[in-house]
Amino acid sequence: MNMSNLKFTILPLKEKALTPFVKRISYIENETVEPQLHPIPPLDTTGLTFFFGDLMRNVYDQKNEPLPKRAYVLGITTKGGVSIVHQGTVKQLFIEFTPTGFYRLFHKDGNNFTNNPPSDFSTIDAQILEKELENCPRDIKSIQEVFENYLLSIIPTALPKIPLIDVVVELMQTDIVGKRSVEEISEKIGVHQKYLFRLFKKVTGISPKKYYRTLQWNTIMASINQNEEDTLTKLALECGFYDHPSFTKEFKKFMQISPSEFINGDVSLTEMVLKQRS
Repeated sequence: MNMSNLKFTILPLKEKALTPFVKRISYIENETVEPQLHPIPPLDTTGLTFFFGDLMRNVYDQKNEPLPKRAYVLGITTKGGVSIVHQGTVKQLFIEFTPTGFYRLFHKDGNNFTNNPPSDFSTIDAQILEKELENCPRDIKSIQEVFENYLLSIIPTALPKIPLIDVVVELMQTDIVGKRSVEEISEKIGVHQKYLFRLFKKVTGISPKKYYRTLQWNTIMASINQNEEDTLTKLALECGFYDHPSFTKEFKKFMQISPSEFINGDVSLTEMVLKQRS
């Protein structure tokens, strides 16, 4: 059996001025002897990542390609078939942005990165950050410091707050099972649905409806633990899946295995996903 030693840690944000822009900083470390493939579940945030140690490969649209660099932009993911393959020891820092944080800091439309392979830092004009990361000591404290200092340096050029999107996301999060539709949310906050759609997609990279669904997926993933498939299915039905087969089909599209196989499979991977979504 191919065993891995996976560690996942949430790092406290040191520079509080970054709070409106940065949702979370995660550190992931994995050691494995044989090549391992990890399907990527739906992601509801655009982020920056830097990894060191052994190289990784990206599996996307049936292509299996090495990641030639170590620093990347990771966009929102709403479709299946995206995986990472690694072997040996890989250590990774992942900067997750708030719904508007990435757009405000880098002035780049989120839909340029959604459902795409990892993009290098030239796409956000951050080659200086990439160079600093490559040259800094290979320890988590130093890498986090480089990231935070760079983000602090570009706050003066950040775009203004976008309270409309913040309000919409908050309404979605307080009604995660989706009893309130996007149409009802638009009506509640007093904006035209088409305007909300255009603004939301420009900033986050996806439509309000897809963002809502991704939040629901994250809630479902966070509920996974041993012997709770019945609870998982019940929550999936509450979140808008028509029946158990439709949920299972959607789950397999993302994770490439059934919910029961995932629950009873690689515990370390399960724990990582749980922590990511909690």
